[in-house]
Amino acid sequence: MSLTETAYIALRDEILTGRIPGDTLWSDREIAERMNLSRTPVREAIQRLAAEGLVEVKPRRGTRVLPLRVDDVREIHQVAKALELEAARLLSNRADRDLSGVARAVDDMDAALRREDRDAWVKADTRFHREIVDNCGNKRLADLYHGHRSLTDRARYFSLHLRPLPTRSAEEHREMYDAIVARDTARLNDLYHTHWNRTTDELLDLVRRHANVMPIKASPREDTT
Repeated sequence: MSLTETAYIALRDEILTGRIPGDTLWSDREIAERMNLSRTPVREAIQRLAAEGLVEVKPRRGTRVLPLRVDDVREIHQVAKALELEAARLLSNRADRDLSGVARAVDDMDAALRREDRDAWVKADTRFHREIVDNCGNKRLADLYHGHRSLTDRARYFSLHLRPLPTRSAEEHREMYDAIVARDTARLNDLYHTHWNRTTDELLDLVRRHANVMPIKASPREDTT
């Protein structure tokens, strides 16, 4: 793995999990020290995260981590729902489909709930969605989906400890998996709309109530390098 990829994964994870809060400003030096990396791979990682809508580069000031906003969450969920539903339909109808990864993700979600392990649950949940998209047979669709996925993942981590255990979501995921196995696209369509509409409404409510209470980092010194 290249240093740029290492920096990207580490910094993305810090932002998604809220360890680096939204609406904070960081110099390249501060981020490099936090990641224990040199500035060049950090700068390249920042450009990639900026393209994904997680940060914005403010010339001669630093990198601002963008706040989680209601409109962004609503719009990205609309896009993600449309893309993933089409991927699920394609996967359902594939003659050479491989559902083993989806099945393991569903089982892992159930196991995580039994342990009340929210972090393990959200990782299994993320794999569930990615397995569906990555195995649908449409690479362009998958690329579009993954290009918008960061904001969806960030919203999922944000809500992780603000809501009850996601028992209902786990049940809905298993029902979606069963519909894919049965090639029941009508049922799949209904399940996707019900699941995404419900979880989007719940998430938007949490963002409205909690997104602006995260700590704000003091304004940094100007970074002129």
